[in-house]
Amino acid sequence: MRSPANQLSPQEQATVLAVANATRFASLSPHQIVPALADEGCYLASESTFYRLLRASDQLPRRGRAKAPARMRPQPLEASGPNQLWSWDITYLASTVRSMFFYLYLIMDVYSRKTVGREVYPEESTAHAASVFHKAHPREGVRADALTLHSDNGAPMKGATMLVMLQRLGVVASFSRPSVSNNNPFSESLFNTVKGHPGFPDQPFDSPEAARTWMTTFAPWYNNVHLHSALKFVTPHQRHRGEDAALLTQRNTLYQAARLIFPPEIGADLP
Repeated sequence: MRSPANQLSPQEQATVLAVANATRFASLSPHQIVPALADEGCYLASESTFYRLLRASDQLPRRGRAKAPARMRPQPLEASGPNQLWSWDITYLASTVRSMFFYLYLIMDVYSRKTVGREVYPEESTAHAASVFHKAHPREGVRADALTLHSDNGAPMKGATMLVMLQRLGVVASFSRPSVSNNNPFSESLFNTVKGHPGFPDQPFDSPEAARTWMTTFAPWYNNVHLHSALKFVTPHQRHRGEDAALLTQRNTLYQAARLIFPPEIGADLP
């Protein structure tokens, strides 16, 4: 069978694979790699070409350590800008002591997916939850009566200390439907990203301080570096600061120019 005239040369294919396996891209999908390169003014090939070459090299299984996200439909909670709707939850972190866990409290802005509050404690309590929120609320400059806070129906979420504080701050509390385990998909997705990060420790944490230290590394990466699939592959901070529109327009301009230069096989799936 004759090869198509617009097929990538072996050298070009090798370049694409080398970039896909570079340290900073090794745990990312082509959906993240191509936009990241585009933001640097570089275009090598389309996402489909990256996928095809990775598949041919038996490198297509999900890159990184995160499991494929569960398909779930969120509640009809919507935000048109930052600091309108936050979601929060608590997840277990294994400790070096058998049957003992630490608890990661995380608050995220649903519009931008930015983490706005975090802390690790050795136990669950509504007082800890209230403390984490009380620090995040003024730090983010939330306007009075402008915020809805969504969570599941756990005891720390519905405890008196938490609810009284929310009422005092003018924050509307929103809760998942009773007996539904996946009614807070925003926070569940964030926890999957936390524990699926390539740098997440293989061994349990030996103290809350150790877990806090790791989160001081994860949070800046997530907010400032991570190209989020739900945000058309811009970072949470770019979305939160309103920089995403200009970035996406710039990216689209590069893609359209590439469509005119590159053969159809390379640029077929450009936006």
